[in-house]
Amino acid sequence: MCFTVNLNIVKEEMERRFNKKLLDPDEYRPSYYYSAFALPKLPVICSNSPEYIKLFQWGLIPYWIKDEDQAGSIRTKTFNAKAETLTEKPSYKAPVRSKRCLILLRGFYEWQSMNNRKYPYYIYLKDNQICTFAGIFDTWTNRNTGEVHNTFSLITTEANPLMAKIHNLKKRMPVILEPDKEQEWLDTSRPLDDSLKLLKPLDQNLMRAHTISRLITRKGVDKNTSELIKPYDYNDPSLI
Repeated sequence: MCFTVNLNIVKEEMERRFNKKLLDPDEYRPSYYYSAFALPKLPVICSNSPEYIKLFQWGLIPYWIKDEDQAGSIRTKTFNAKAETLTEKPSYKAPVRSKRCLILLRGFYEWQSMNNRKYPYYIYLKDNQICTFAGIFDTWTNRNTGEVHNTFSLITTEANPLMAKIHNLKKRMPVILEPDKEQEWLDTSRPLDDSLKLLKPLDQNLMRAHTISRLITRKGVDKNTSELIKPYDYNDPSLI
């Protein structure tokens, strides 16, 4: 699955890459480390307003949720949405048809289980390009306060060979779209079956990965540092 990401992207680079303006730039906080469990606001491009980059919160709250307690409970279960069951799950089957998004990130982190230990990896695109993750979103309004919550789920699929070696227990990976597929995912007028075919593993040759230090798992330290993504040698030939 995918719960930790790198958003080390300056606003200007992101706007140039997608030729769109970031709304609410004062709220944008680039960082080398974000955990889904902190419910961060991350940059997205949505199918219903593709002319802008917006900041939505990680952890989808379906529009039909009744109260705050239910919203708080469900959002920690919707950080990731499996591509294979999008049309079946109640939280996802409406958004996948009409509320799709691109999630803009620099890379993500995953762990490899080897010799009874877990080793952290940083995974990113060749040439360190911005990653475009496929997602779905929804809008929930708190009936008590009137507050509007725009939230998203990141879609995952089966692992490619590289990610199968790294995420070697569950063998999953986020859906990363190539540039020529981004608009296809946002186009909700296309037949749904055609859009679902986009949700496949990215070619491993377009990706890079290396082990990093266990700084990423330490508690009470600032992880918004370039040290987090630097290669770290564990002197173990069984690691990739």
